[in-house]
Amino acid sequence: MSKKSTGELLAQMDHYGSRHYARSSVCFAKGKGIYVKDTDGKEYIDAASGYGSVGLGHNHPRICALLRKLNAVDKDGWGVVGIVPNVHPTPQLGTMLEYACTKAFGYDKALTTNGGVEAVEAAIKLMRKWGYTKKSVERGKARIVICEGNFHGRTTTVVGFSSEPTYRENFGPYAADAFITVPYGDYGAFAKVMQEDAESGAPTIVGFLVEPIQGEGGVRIPPPGYLKACAFLCEKNNVIFCADEIQAGLGRTGYLLASWHEGVKPDLVVIGKTLGAGKHPVAMVLGNDEHMVFTPGDHGSTHGGNTTAMAIALEALAIIKDEKLCVRSAMMGASLLHQLRQELSCGGAAKIAPLVRGRGLMIGIVLAPGVDSHMVIDELLKNGVMTKDAHNVIRITPALIITETEVKRLAELIGKTFAEIALRTLPKE
Repeated sequence: MSKKSTGELLAQMDHYGSRHYARSSVCFAKGKGIYVKDTDGKEYIDAASGYGSVGLGHNHPRICALLRKLNAVDKDGWGVVGIVPNVHPTPQLGTMLEYACTKAFGYDKALTTNGGVEAVEAAIKLMRKWGYTKKSVERGKARIVICEGNFHGRTTTVVGFSSEPTYRENFGPYAADAFITVPYGDYGAFAKVMQEDAESGAPTIVGFLVEPIQGEGGVRIPPPGYLKACAFLCEKNNVIFCADEIQAGLGRTGYLLASWHEGVKPDLVVIGKTLGAGKHPVAMVLGNDEHMVFTPGDHGSTHGGNTTAMAIALEALAIIKDEKLCVRSAMMGASLLHQLRQELSCGGAAKIAPLVRGRGLMIGIVLAPGVDSHMVIDELLKNGVMTKDAHNVIRITPALIITETEVKRLAELIGKTFAEIALRTLPKE
């Protein structure tokens, strides 16, 4: 592959790439731990970690060693099988399913998919089929409660119940009657919807799909006790409580599942992102026998459960356990949150970013009204920090392996950037 300049790479993307993302002026070529380098050799702290997918850091040694082993062939050309029809189990698939169910999460069954939204779609199908076959909901009437500000992916079903106009416009018609939207974190609104359904004489609500923390929604954390109360109400009304833990799970908030902060075990849980260690798309739906109601022909995935994905996922879960990354996330997250609040409370920075919130290493810097988040991201890049915006919130989600020294450096660079923005943009007092 011939080496192209940054300008040539950008031109290549502009010419051949679909315009579904606003293009950055930086091209990244290498990664190590919490750092990435662009094509010009400049080093950055990766505080976006691939939308939270690179939770183990770039090129974790154990993942790299595993990939070398998986890609090796003997002198006769034989190597580990890649993809076979899913009616045929492989050692990697069976081992990963058993580990995830019995040792990691505590469920009867797991279903493997490629990416997160595919797993969400599978969960939606499971909830609907369960509703028809177990709850005796009238065919074609099953409904699922979702939350305002949600982000569960970008398939036509999922964007159909999104409350973000940009994600939703131009992609209808939508299954409008299949989903009920309630305000996120508002238990009273959820309870009202559930009561109305129960009193209707023919209940149609089969599931509640919720993110324990809304990442794309702006790192929104619900009030204490919200998840537990909602889960109890679901149990009372014979409704599936389904947690989308694609962003908040796998140690990101200090527990393997963010739902565990409130002692909640979801009926169905969706995980992904860090499961692939930044090297391969992997996602899963886990649940007990009562709710995993698929029978042959109900669902399928050509690449879901392939040997590379399963081997990486198994090693990723083992690394999280062996390196105590949930504990590290909780400790480093608390430290980073404290230091960011200190850095951004000084001078004009507080007027640019009046609020910092988060849990574990899932942190959001809330920008003041009128502050351009894209401008802030560009300024952070200039100072060597890659981040992601989410509805006027700068998301800070570094890899779980971050050290105290790196936390301090990251906080200082972010504080420096906001101070520079304030100095340049705020009126002189």
